[in-house]
Amino acid sequence: DNRKMKIEKTVRAAPGRTSIPRISLGAFVLFAIGIAGALFVWATPWKIPHTATADASRGYEPAGYWDGADVPGGKFDRPMGVAVAPDGDVYVVDARQRVVRLDASGRFKAEWVRDGKGSGEFSNPVGVAVAPDGSVFVSDYDLDRVQKFTADGKFLLQFGGAGAGPGQFDAPAGLAVDGTRAVYVVDFYHHRIHKFSGEGVFQTVIGHPGRLGDGALHYPTGVHAAADGRLVVADAYNNQLQWFDANGHPTRRAGYHLFWLWPRPASPAAGFDVPTGVSVGPDGAIHVADSGNHRVVL
Repeated sequence: DNRKMKIEKTVRAAPGRTSIPRISLGAFVLFAIGIAGALFVWATPWKIPHTATADASRGYEPAGYWDGADVPGGKFDRPMGVAVAPDGDVYVVDARQRVVRLDASGRFKAEWVRDGKGSGEFSNPVGVAVAPDGSVFVSDYDLDRVQKFTADGKFLLQFGGAGAGPGQFDAPAGLAVDGTRAVYVVDFYHHRIHKFSGEGVFQTVIGHPGRLGDGALHYPTGVHAAADGRLVVADAYNNQLQWFDANGHPTRRAGYHLFWLWPRPASPAAGFDVPTGVSVGPDGAIHVADSGNHRVVL
């Protein structure tokens, strides 16, 4: 027994050995609460700017719907893109490989049904935008190109193509046209925006792939262009909006970011969850299709 006691004293007194204290349940809970509180403080909540004339409290009331019942080619089938022309006409692209033109009250005016891979034909049209002169641009997600048409559907030209180089796409999605008729194309899988002239001449790339920092895009889907070329991008899987100036330089972000850096999906009260579309009204109000939260944010 005396020998056993001596061995225990020697082990306890051995250099470099320390006893491990037992942590009570209460101390663990307090520690967890402290960590959670620190994360809350270090996270950045979303804040979307509003102009002085924009009313952030207003909501939406359905005024009706258009299902394409009077369209000769059939009702709308998974419409993916919509754009309003300067004259008030509405252009819709859907899974029937077509563009449908409606007047401002939703009455049918024309449709271009062209299933194929040739000039003026579609495989999977996703984005549509109308220039100030009335010309119509359509992006094709599967064929990796953008086509330009007259207002009545006459094919004019196409640009882009599959690839990773400047002016090439991998699944082009959202489109926008600014006041100079420059065309902006969201390159979904390459995480960037391409800028072209109205005649399809490549000009520059805006943004770059990434999760952290201004200008980093992660599967962007939608873009809005102001008349002067300033952009707002729906950076879908970074769960945020990003703004770029007319020269393509990032200016700000809005979303929920952990430690001010890492973008995170958020509940309706905190931010966005995969925002896929964005548009800015004449009064400066920003409208966001917040797909993961199943709502439109104003």
